[in-house]
Amino acid sequence: MVKKTKKDISNEDLARMVAGGFSDMNKKFDRIDQRFEGVDQKFVDLESSLTQKIVDVEASLTHKINGLSNRIDDLALNRTTREEMKILSLRVENIEHKIGIKK
Repeated sequence: MVKKTKKDISNEDLARMVAGGFSDMNKKFDRIDQRFEGVDQKFVDLESSLTQKIVDVEASLTHKINGLSNRIDDLALNRTTREEMKILSLRVENIEHKIGIKK
């Protein structure tokens, strides 16, 4: 059996051990910082991608809404009113009556 003896540690030895421990921690923190930089860059890329998709969807919807507005305007300008249809219907009935066509 090996008998353990107590070793005296000088202040310099203790300072070197503490400095070595802090050095190891600094290396670990540097690795963690690098990982966070990667995560931050992924968020920046994701934000850029989502922003572009939102812009594309907004442009598409704006185009579709403008198209629908144009179609509605065209229908409103070019449709026949009920009064016009009634007048045309009476005129057709009169013509049919004169030429002898019956419904």
